[in-house]
Amino acid sequence: MDEELLMRLEDAALNAWPAPRQMIFDGWLLRFAEGFTKRSNSVNVRYESKLPLTEKIRACEGFYRRAGLPVIFRLPDPFSSQALLEALDKAGFQTFDPTFVLGEVIGKHAALPEGVRGVEMNVGDWIALRADLTGTSVEHWNVHRQILEVIQPEKVLLGLYAGGESVACGMGVIEGDLLGYFSIYVCEDFRRRGYGQMTMTALANWGLAHGAGYGYLQVEGDNEPALAMYQKMGFDVCYRYVYSKKKVNGE
Repeated sequence: MDEELLMRLEDAALNAWPAPRQMIFDGWLLRFAEGFTKRSNSVNVRYESKLPLTEKIRACEGFYRRAGLPVIFRLPDPFSSQALLEALDKAGFQTFDPTFVLGEVIGKHAALPEGVRGVEMNVGDWIALRADLTGTSVEHWNVHRQILEVIQPEKVLLGLYAGGESVACGMGVIEGDLLGYFSIYVCEDFRRRGYGQMTMTALANWGLAHGAGYGYLQVEGDNEPALAMYQKMGFDVCYRYVYSKKKVNGE
């Protein structure tokens, strides 16, 4: 895959899942969201450093310490230099949670089966649906709500209903011709019935109607069932990223 598309995918994914607070520091994007998800609470390596790496890593630790958060680096393979990896290792960091960015050209998708419909929702209603699907309180998703409200590209928040019951939800975010799939969740009582793939279909159809030609998503490396499902759907691995955090005693 060419470097230009990789850069566009990385930028689109960061824009599609922003943080309520963030800053640029010597070409790196530092994101803060009260600890809600690693992606929105991490140092994202984007461009080459001008500052000495040891000094820069130490400064990042200070920013996150003042925010009451551990410093976590998110390191995409195509954009992370060997020098940085060695500097982090020397500073006592270790990598964890490898994650794959998958992509596919979006072709024409079939309509949803009879009795199944996708409903576009506002932020408040979608958060309430997600809380209901996961059996959690709406308050649990307050930071998630903040993230949704600061997304700048066009997005759709979708609820999937079958026979009048809510069965799944998902989000699509479009930037140019790139469609990101996020927050795909199927109610535990309705899993293994194809509703996850139906949610993806509904989001793809929305994306096609809004000019999308290429879809992407992110899957944790140890989620083998999801990786198998998406690859069966035609997604290929575009690139990988890992996280890196400071070792603690006993690790």
